[in-house]
Amino acid sequence: MIKFVQCVRRKPGLSKQAFQEHWADYVEKARGIAEASEGLRCVASTPLVVEQNLEIMQDRGTKAPYDGMVEVWWERGNDVVAFLDSGSGDKLIDALRRAQEAFMDLPNCTFFFATEDA
Repeated sequence: MIKFVQCVRRKPGLSKQAFQEHWADYVEKARGIAEASEGLRCVASTPLVVEQNLEIMQDRGTKAPYDGMVEVWWERGNDVVAFLDSGSGDKLIDALRRAQEAFMDLPNCTFFFATEDA
């Protein structure tokens, strides 16, 4: 299983409400790429506003949670490479990148490919 994971922080000064509006549109774009690339699953998550998250940050000295996360899953890495090399998703990927630039604090986001460990 191959995953593309995006851990997202909103731009400084962008309200949580404005982030949520951009986020909904962004997730739809990510799901479109997952579908076009024959991805198995696309999951979007946002942190819960609960006391336990604050306690973890204070107790462990960690940073605040990301504002959102997206994971796109594929069966094999070759599936991802074939999609990217084909050029068939170029317009979808360009739209996703423009959306990222509009509302994400990109230097403080983290994007990476990962594999599940058995």
